[in-house]
Amino acid sequence: MTRLAFPFGPSAEGRAATHMPCSAAHVRDMLRHVILTMPGERVMRPAFGSPVRQMLFSGGGGIATEALAAALEAGLQQELGHLIVIERLSATFDGDAARLDVDLAYRLRATGASDTLTVSKALP
Repeated sequence: MTRLAFPFGPSAEGRAATHMPCSAAHVRDMLRHVILTMPGERVMRPAFGSPVRQMLFSGGGGIATEALAAALEAGLQQELGHLIVIERLSATFDGDAARLDVDLAYRLRATGASDTLTVSKALP
């Protein structure tokens, strides 16, 4: 069984891109989805997401960034803990560029393969 890829886009053949469930690419897309969705943004799932966008406007750093990393880890464990094991998670805020970087190292439970993901969010 295949599912539509997220974010939506065409494949090399010009059709809708798909992923096998729980493939490495599908898990990466789900991680991005959880990290970049604000709590309260999803209908019927008010706790889904992370406060990454809110952190951009708070001008965070130091303890606020550590709190964000803890909130991210808790949210990822809740939503994707059955698929991944988080090995390392860090959040850094660049005040000059108004950009927040989230670095995540994780291991897939199904295959045992390790992977890393960096998600950057900047003010528009």
